Amino acid sequence: MANINIKKAFTMPVDEVRKGIEKMAASLKKEQGMSYAWVSEDRVEFSHKTGKGSLAIEGGELVMQLKIGLLYSAVAPMVKQKIQNYADKHIH
Repeated sequence: MANINIKKAFTMPVDEVRKGIEKMAASLKKEQGMSYAWVSEDRVEFSHKTGKGSLAIEGGELVMQLKIGLLYSAVAPMVKQKIQNYADKHIH
């Protein structure tokens, strides 16, 4: 199993960060078949056949934790880079 942990500081309004999280989750659902649910105002949990994780707003940071199953752990660096690129583009 591979673990991916990403922290991204932001200065934009929290409401805009929430919109970015929703946009990202909806895109992943459409493109990858991922399911997700908001479990609080500032936290989304998601799952897919390849793994599960969460995105949360913690203070001035967006925190992502992802666990990828053993069969898919070889692609973890690519997944991490894709997520980091999305966060860099949409969260500031």
